[in-house]
Amino acid sequence: MTRADVEPVAALTGELGYPSTAEEIASRFARIDGQSRQIIFVAEDGGAAVAWLHVAAHAYLESDPFAEILGLVVAERHRGRGVGRALVSTAEAWARTHHCATIRVRSRIARERAHAFYERDGFRRVKTQHCFEKTVG
Repeated sequence: MTRADVEPVAALTGELGYPSTAEEIASRFARIDGQSRQIIFVAEDGGAAVAWLHVAAHAYLESDPFAEILGLVVAERHRGRGVGRALVSTAEAWARTHHCATIRVRSRIARERAHAFYERDGFRRVKTQHCFEKTVG
């Protein structure tokens, strides 16, 4: 991703169910850009961004390092064309360069189409959990 992708990425993020302005995406991207342990890949069609994937490498005390897909969205009109699969493949290659033998993804329970996509791609369900959130500032 580059700064030039901010507006189309904002539109795609809305398709994912997280409405965001270009200014919000620009601010969030500025915090991520240049970090060695995470990256955002953008897929283009005719020079226009049609999908993005955010992946990060995590090191935990209780497990070997793993990569995690933090977000993936493909424009509705481009779904089913292999764009998501290509981005996941790119993320897998990036994960290997960061010494991660495993890649994970979390998907909201209602996203059945996404679940089917990941399962077709060889991901397996390993855990069901609750997510808790607390505002601290």
